[in-house]
Amino acid sequence: MAPPTTTRRHSRTPDRQLQKHLEGLYLSVTPSVVAIDSHFLGSKNWDLQNPVRHKTGVFVSPTTIVTSADVVGRVFAEKPADKCCAAAAALHRSYIAHNFAITRDTHQPLRTNVLAVCFSHDVAVLEVVDVPPEGTWFTPCSIAKSPPEKGGVVMGVVHLADMQFGMMPGHVRAVGEKTVKSKAPWPLDDGSGWVEFDSRQFNGGYPRSWSDLFTSKEAITGIRPPFTGSPLFNGDGEFFGVASWGVTEKGTQHSVTYGASLLQIMAALEYAKNKKPDDPIVMDTWIQG
Repeated sequence: MAPPTTTRRHSRTPDRQLQKHLEGLYLSVTPSVVAIDSHFLGSKNWDLQNPVRHKTGVFVSPTTIVTSADVVGRVFAEKPADKCCAAAAALHRSYIAHNFAITRDTHQPLRTNVLAVCFSHDVAVLEVVDVPPEGTWFTPCSIAKSPPEKGGVVMGVVHLADMQFGMMPGHVRAVGEKTVKSKAPWPLDDGSGWVEFDSRQFNGGYPRSWSDLFTSKEAITGIRPPFTGSPLFNGDGEFFGVASWGVTEKGTQHSVTYGASLLQIMAALEYAKNKKPDDPIVMDTWIQG
């Protein structure tokens, strides 16, 4: 019997045919991927162990980049100024970092402006404002027209270090729902319609059925993995999501990861496109500034 030709749905460890497809897929999407350096300055960020974040984004037009909100900024909960009102709700304010897109050939940082950011759904839209060096250009990716299917291939591209990139293959576990007991970390919206995927293996039976990710009485709050902000592509090389947060099986490295959905990405792009000069950059109405 001839081996299957499709590479969109896989539930076992990659065979040679799939591995070859993944390598070709990685080469086809990397021209649209860009490294992002984000500098968190000032006294508000003294609590950060690393005030400079080296992350990843993807060009969706010659000058427009999509990445994670966590890459470009952060949210603070401030206590009310009126100490007499102890029951008053905290004020939420945002900080937007100084973000630079790094060219691959010359490693030159190019200034960007944040056009739109949604902290609840973990999406940010940036625009490159510096003129790139002569001979440098950015290739926009193809954006998927629909969300991925359960069981479909996921290809994440990760900025490792010093302008070195790597591929993060996996498969879609669920779209718009969770198969394990997990909860998105603050300030993310737990019901955002996240894309759940395996980022280290093609199913392979993990997490195991007796894992705490299934047996825990309460949902396990996720954390930000090192590859937050990495673009996610489907088996056809189309961009459909941004890696955001994840949970790991206790005592192992078997993780389940969640990505911002295509719906939220398109909403942020539409907001950035139609935003008036006086409109806020931050889309979250519960954030005061």
